[in-house]
Amino acid sequence: MPVTVQQQREPLILSVDTTTDVRSVAVVADGRVCAQTTSCLRGAQAASLLGDIDMVLKEASAGLKEIALFAVATGPGSFTGLRTGIATIKALAATLNKPIVGVPTLHAVAHAVGSATFIVAALPAGRGELFVQLFAVGPDGTIEELSSAAHLAPSVLMERALAWPTPLTWAGAGAHTQVAAIKDAAERAGYKWLSESDKAGSERREAIGEGTRVWTLAREVSAYAAEIAAQALIAYRAGHTINAEELHALYVRLSDAELNEKCRV
Repeated sequence: MPVTVQQQREPLILSVDTTTDVRSVAVVADGRVCAQTTSCLRGAQAASLLGDIDMVLKEASAGLKEIALFAVATGPGSFTGLRTGIATIKALAATLNKPIVGVPTLHAVAHAVGSATFIVAALPAGRGELFVQLFAVGPDGTIEELSSAAHLAPSVLMERALAWPTPLTWAGAGAHTQVAAIKDAAERAGYKWLSESDKAGSERREAIGEGTRVWTLAREVSAYAAEIAAQALIAYRAGHTINAEELHALYVRLSDAELNEKCRV
């Protein structure tokens, strides 16, 4: 049975992701999604972010003033989308004097996999390159960073990945766009290759033992607002919220304009 706003016991969360190709907005109560909408950031007819927020609030039968916690993806990702999402959430939280949790996008990608010892989260970074980070995700959804977020060429990523422990799960749009190269690297190294979209029975990721030399491609996920809300709830319970002035973007690499300016110096 869906959770209603009236039934919720923990903070009603408005969660936004504008860092990936699919913008998503969700209202979450007690860890369950009351309403969610998605739209393609590349689409010419994409609705405005404020329009998406208004839509999910109406679907959840909630008013903006009822939101107790705002959550937003802080990047890395699309520069324009990232700035739009952060500016919007900062404005709403500041106006309503409500707390915020900023969630790195790669954390959301890892959280979508579920509990796993080693997860490499990868997102497209433009020009065929990737934003990448290695994580562990606990049974309760807590994220442990096993490396720093990096901006890498696929060839460099493959070299690094071969030195990482196994079993290793690959997740995110970056992994799916580079699946042929990842699979080739695994097979050349003598690793077993699995895909959550087609493996069955004894080959399920959950049954893979510690230390097994296997790489697994996680199922494809396009929208992360619910994952961001889940991470925000963990932070809220731990008392790790911030105010609007403390919210900042995580870029990992310079923008094209900044790179061009740096080259001229």
